[in-house]
Amino acid sequence: MAALLVNPLTAEAFAPFGQVIERAPGGRRIVINDGSCVRHHDLARPQASVPGAISLSLFEAAATPLPAQLRLLERHRQGSQAFAPFGAALRMLLVVADAALAPGAITPGHLRAFVTDGQQGVQLHCGVWHHPLLSLQAGTWLVADRVADEADCDVVPIAGWQLHCAA
Repeated sequence: MAALLVNPLTAEAFAPFGQVIERAPGGRRIVINDGSCVRHHDLARPQASVPGAISLSLFEAAATPLPAQLRLLERHRQGSQAFAPFGAALRMLLVVADAALAPGAITPGHLRAFVTDGQQGVQLHCGVWHHPLLSLQAGTWLVADRVADEADCDVVPIAGWQLHCAA
């Protein structure tokens, strides 16, 4: 497999796949709590195409060794999924593909890869194919996603694919 180019995460480059969660220059800041706090407002909006609750969870991630062995892609068609570092700066590799792709049609050429700066999080649009969490350091991630009684996870194996990165 040819090396997959890993790009720094920017809101513009990631827009087809979701939203970047970060304190952006020019972002809406609201002073609250009698001046003791600044709210960085409306950074991402969770999505759900069917009823269900949006839940916050903590994921304890092991560090991903490089080159990363890509195992599978998954997608959640009924709700968005967000990841943000929790309690420490953590960098993440994101491997994504267009939501419109059929499971059997995904090839290495369809993949896009990004690396966060340690402070950024992301929210994936409903249905976007993505590799499970690839944290470059061991640590805790805050995850927001839709929870319901029925499963909402399509999975396609991609064993044998590797991500080479000088992150």
